[in-house]
Amino acid sequence: MQEFWWQLQNVDSFTVYVSLAFAGAVCLFIHEIVGSPMLAWLSTPILAAGGVIGPTLLAQQLITLSYDKTINTVISVALGTLAALFLILLGNWLFALFTEYRVSRTKLVAIPSRPPRIRR
Repeated sequence: MQEFWWQLQNVDSFTVYVSLAFAGAVCLFIHEIVGSPMLAWLSTPILAAGGVIGPTLLAQQLITLSYDKTINTVISVALGTLAALFLILLGNWLFALFTEYRVSRTKLVAIPSRPPRIRR
């Protein structure tokens, strides 16, 4: 684990810039397709972190996707960003599932259509 943190400290600026570009593009897609600017803004740091962590994890496991260093960086950042997007979608789905389950268990109280008459 400590080696992973050392590798994260040695991330080059190209990886960070590509990660921010991919995170910005996905943020724009989320904002335009879903129509939720709050979801887009909240997911941007998670997507950028996934883009930075992706190449680090692949390098730690000695997985090379291309012999060219630049292409390898771009592909691994894209995979990290997609993995982070998948985790965000999974979290949203689980939240919706939990909320639906919680709402379905509530007992609804019937509201009378008109107030009862007071008899004297």
